Amino acid sequence: MTAIEPKTETVLRSIGLFLLYGFILWRTFKDNRGNRVIQCGSITLMLFMVMVALMRIPHLPIDYVAWLGPALFLLCMLTLFFLVQQAYRAVRNLKTRK
Repeated sequence: MTAIEPKTETVLRSIGLFLLYGFILWRTFKDNRGNRVIQCGSITLMLFMVMVALMRIPHLPIDYVAWLGPALFLLCMLTLFFLVQQAYRAVRNLKTRK
């Protein structure tokens, strides 16, 4: 029986965690259809995980990861916008109830 190399074990563990987190985030995305904060935040976290996974590939040019950076920044800003919008609506609805 041959032993698994430590680098191979690390890569397999990373792939497994990536798939697990991706599945959890995808289920969260699908279960909260009306909540744009959760949807956009889930997509942002998935893109971040893809970027981390791409950075761990040994001989992959950094350019492939770098072009995802502006998309990640845009998704972060969009998530924050939806969060502020939701907070504003909650405060506005609170004032109208009183």
